[in-house]
Amino acid sequence: MNNKQSPTKPIIFGLTLTSLLFGGLGIFKPLITPKIASAISLNQFPFQLSLKFRLPSKGTPGRRRGAGSRDGYCISDEKLVALMPETNFGLTLAERPTFWFYVPYQSDKLEAEFLLEDNEGNKIDSQIVALNNTPGIVKVTLPENLPPLEVEQLYVWRLSVICDPDNRLDDDYVWGGFERVSMDFQLKDKTKRERLKIYAENGLWFDVVTTLAELRESNVEDQALDEDWVELLQQVGLEEISDKLLVDCCTSEQ
Repeated sequence: MNNKQSPTKPIIFGLTLTSLLFGGLGIFKPLITPKIASAISLNQFPFQLSLKFRLPSKGTPGRRRGAGSRDGYCISDEKLVALMPETNFGLTLAERPTFWFYVPYQSDKLEAEFLLEDNEGNKIDSQIVALNNTPGIVKVTLPENLPPLEVEQLYVWRLSVICDPDNRLDDDYVWGGFERVSMDFQLKDKTKRERLKIYAENGLWFDVVTTLAELRESNVEDQALDEDWVELLQQVGLEEISDKLLVDCCTSEQ
C-alpha cells in the first residue's frame, strides 16, 4: 500500500462514525452509538466447515451490505458488501487487521473513505483509497506506522464508497465492529495452513479471511482452498460473492 499526501477533500460537517449521518432527506440519523457498552450476546455454534470455524458469541450493530446502485460512479445491479459475519462483528489477533470488501462498481475515478475509531469515538485511522480494478473483492490495510491496536478493545470501522465527490451524502457505505484479542495458543513453527485451522477453531474471523485469501492468491491451482473459501462465505450468508475475484487493490492516500 503506497501512502501519499491526500488531496483536499470536502469536510462533511465534522461527522464521525460515532456521531451522526445525514439521511436521504437531509434528516440527521444515528449511525453508531457513542459507545458499544457490550456486545450483543448470540448463541455460540460451530460452522460445519472443513475449517470448523466457530462463530463467537458476540455481535454489534452494523451494516454489511450497502444500499445498492446510485448515481455518479456507483452503477451496478449488485451491492457493496463487507466480508463479515451476519453479526457485524469479528475477532482478530492482528495488531493491524486487514479489511475485505466486495465492490461492484467500475470506474477509473472510484475512491472510498476508510475510517477506524475506538469505542470512545477517537479516530484511529482515516484514509482515502483509490479503488483499482473493481468490480471485485478488495482489501484495505492499515498503515504500517500505525500503533498496534489494543487488546480487549472494541473498534468500529466504516468504508464509504464516494459515488459523487460533490455530494458525499450519496456515499454508499458499510460498517461494523471488531475486537483484538490475546493469544493463548502457540503459533510458532506453524505453517499458514496449520494456522488457518487454529484461527477458524478460535473464531478469529479477520485472521481466517486474510490467511485464506493469501493462500488462494499464492496457490491458484489449489481447488481445496477455493472450496474452503466458497463454503466459508456460504456459512455466513455471503454466497452471492463467493465466486467473485480477488483484485489487485488499493492505493491509499493518507
